[in-house]
Amino acid sequence: MAFVTRQFMRSVSSSSTASASAKKIIVKHVTVIGGGLMGAGIAQVAAATGHTVVLVDQTEDILAKSKKGIEESLRKVAKKKFAENPKAGDEFVEKTLSSIATSTDAASVVHSTDLVVEAIVENLKVKNELFKRLDKFAAEHTIFASNTSSLQITSIANATTRQDRFAGLHFFNPVPVMKLVEVIKTPMTSQKTFESLIDFSKALGKHPVSCKDTPGFIVNRLLVPYLMEAIRLYERDSQMCGDSNSGLGFSLKGDASKEDIDTAMKLGAGYPMGPFELLDYVGLDTTKFIVDGWHEMDAENPLHQPSPSLNKLVAENKFGKKTGEGFYKYK
Repeated sequence: MAFVTRQFMRSVSSSSTASASAKKIIVKHVTVIGGGLMGAGIAQVAAATGHTVVLVDQTEDILAKSKKGIEESLRKVAKKKFAENPKAGDEFVEKTLSSIATSTDAASVVHSTDLVVEAIVENLKVKNELFKRLDKFAAEHTIFASNTSSLQITSIANATTRQDRFAGLHFFNPVPVMKLVEVIKTPMTSQKTFESLIDFSKALGKHPVSCKDTPGFIVNRLLVPYLMEAIRLYERDSQMCGDSNSGLGFSLKGDASKEDIDTAMKLGAGYPMGPFELLDYVGLDTTKFIVDGWHEMDAENPLHQPSPSLNKLVAENKFGKKTGEGFYKYK
């Protein structure tokens, strides 16, 4: 009888342990790696929704610039959200900023974090080196996530020993404004991890959508080919239109001008920005990087073919709004 009782108690204990281990991670502490536009935006929305945040980058100067940008963004939010109560707006800004600490040493701050979100350069080797190092210092329960927009999540996760606690968490720019978050589940990502990230996204006030680990996920998989086709529409060889025999022919560069393509998509499709305006906003270097990566993986796919005019602009360091010139000039 005693033996049966002990076996029963062991069974109950094992069931309880299994049940506890299956519980979702409630993310309270977030470490964001990368103090650029995306990383700072993620840090801002996480802190503004009650999370404790550590923002990490290579130098104090970068972090100071990031904090300044976050404060400016928060004041814009507060001005709109607390229009009738400026004092409450100031308190909101101060409280949010106080929830964001900074560090130049990622390994020293991940030991007690629930979630690490990486938003650094789109380079697989650099990301792998980062996560391989952090994997040694992070707690066992800690979830790792990458904000990559073009690289395979599985390839990044394989640099760690926690493939089941690794997923994609793709935010959109500007993070404080854009409501969408793509949660990317690899074949190794556990359901517990996936559901924890869905809950975290909702806690940020975002609308999560799920997608398998496919190139470009949902948005970029559809958006980038659209942008590239707009470029091809514009850059096709000059051709003679009309009736050349009657003397009424005229030469047209491409199938349409970039201005008319932008206008057509805004007024005809209801898009807030035309494709060339969006290309300049996103960054021509970023678009080229994505297309080049996809072309390398699937060279025969017509959707992934390089663009001469895009390559030329990037070679001239004309990346769009951030450099003052891309397909358009900005003063």
